[in-house]
Amino acid sequence: MSFDLGFWWEPQPIPPVEAAQKYSAMIAGEVGVASEHPALDGFFGELISRFPDLTEENFETSPWVAPLYRTSECLIASISYPRQSEVSEFLLELASASGVTCYDPQSGNVHFPASGNSVTLEFSDGSVVNNPSRDDVTRALNGLSPEDWYLILETRPGWFIQVGFGAAAGIPPGSYVLEVRDGSEDKHFRAMVTELPRIIDAFRRSLSGDSTWRANFQFSRVSY
Repeated sequence: MSFDLGFWWEPQPIPPVEAAQKYSAMIAGEVGVASEHPALDGFFGELISRFPDLTEENFETSPWVAPLYRTSECLIASISYPRQSEVSEFLLELASASGVTCYDPQSGNVHFPASGNSVTLEFSDGSVVNNPSRDDVTRALNGLSPEDWYLILETRPGWFIQVGFGAAAGIPPGSYVLEVRDGSEDKHFRAMVTELPRIIDAFRRSLSGDSTWRANFQFSRVSY
């Protein structure tokens, strides 16, 4: 017997019924259930630094009853009942800090991270839309102008995609500069773009946690 928890990234809270369906699909080995997101990589790294994965060498002291199930979309942990309280408390705190959603199949509860609610779309006039939809993002990007010249979509603190338009952004009129940052200065990149549809696609896919769009741009590191 084990106490199991499932972890993956969601752009906004989901109901327990939907979480249960996704969890069932994940343990069945289905793919395309959740979006890939770097938040899950960070969560996994912090997790195994505290509680290494189960091996033949540590099975007597490990809190796991089975090796961690890890894919690019999710992580499922099977905790031994004697360690359930200690380990699950740590995992829930870590998931919240990392921006990762947790589903508890025992209770049916969904634990959506506090940091997950920080998904914002910020305009050049300082106004902010919390938890923007894909349509919100599309309308905002179509509204870029010399006056409303930049947008920032931040999926969690320090992780964002942003765009600047024209002379106000220090680039030729009618063109765009696209930037993406993954939490730190050494992971901040930019690319010059002339086609707005490509930028709209990048923003919308970033909102859903899909980072594959980046391969379509020639990025260079931002110098500070």
